[in-house]
Amino acid sequence: MNNLDVLSSISVFLTGIFEKYGPDPDEYAGILEFIDQIEADEIEEFRQTMLPILNPGTIIGFSFTKPFGYNGDFFIIEKIYQHYVSPDPKYKKWDEFFHTFPAAIAVVNRKKLAIEILKNLNNKISENNSQVLILGSGPVSEVFEFSTKYPDSQMFFDLIDLDKRAIAYAKAKNKNFLARMSFHNVNVIRHNPGKTYDLIWSAGLFDYFKDKHFVYLLKKYYEFVKPGGEMIIGNFNVENPSRRIMEILGDWFLNHRSEEELMRFALQAGIPKSKIEIIREPLGINLFLKVSK
Repeated sequence: MNNLDVLSSISVFLTGIFEKYGPDPDEYAGILEFIDQIEADEIEEFRQTMLPILNPGTIIGFSFTKPFGYNGDFFIIEKIYQHYVSPDPKYKKWDEFFHTFPAAIAVVNRKKLAIEILKNLNNKISENNSQVLILGSGPVSEVFEFSTKYPDSQMFFDLIDLDKRAIAYAKAKNKNFLARMSFHNVNVIRHNPGKTYDLIWSAGLFDYFKDKHFVYLLKKYYEFVKPGGEMIIGNFNVENPSRRIMEILGDWFLNHRSEEELMRFALQAGIPKSKIEIIREPLGINLFLKVSK
């Protein structure tokens, strides 16, 4: 089948789907198969076909239009965390489809992983006053859920985000726990913490950085890890089955990296090999570079 035939076939297929306001579960695989066949020079034409849903009314359209000016903003991450589905019947099925993407499931998994890491740290520090730094804190949902479950914890969080709207949202969400939080509207590249931490965590920031910035920030913030502490950095794996649909429909581009690349970055940052480990969320789509001191 040539490229013209592929696009014509997609158009016919999608016409029926739009007539019933979105795909049913048995059609998900067909859509993904079509998208995998699209060539680079066909992307814009395909997007024109998909314009009815490429608006902020759908989660994928929210990513495509970027109302906050950048990919992976706090609001879309929160929509993924909360399994948000539009009440509008024109968009409801599309949001349900979005939440089946392996990448979306992996994002939820990394929040669960963060909560588990915080729980283990809370149990590990006998004085229960451990210090945590979160880079690219977004909606701060993992801290909210941890704090709700462990209201007596004395763990303190420094939270860094470049988006003032993210900080305002996170403060409102965590209004009952603000005594244990300090928000910083700064650029992680220029920020100087001025203190050390038991844990430095970043779930979804470093895969927007070029390699040299990744290494620079890893080396910089490793200096602020306490002896016995850890720094854990998330990054999407090169093995991401949702990559094509994220890039074509969501206009959402990440620097996908392998375990070997993350290991190499840590070594380039001067971290001893014995202090480096790679962990994964259950799907293996989000990798985490874990360095200890």
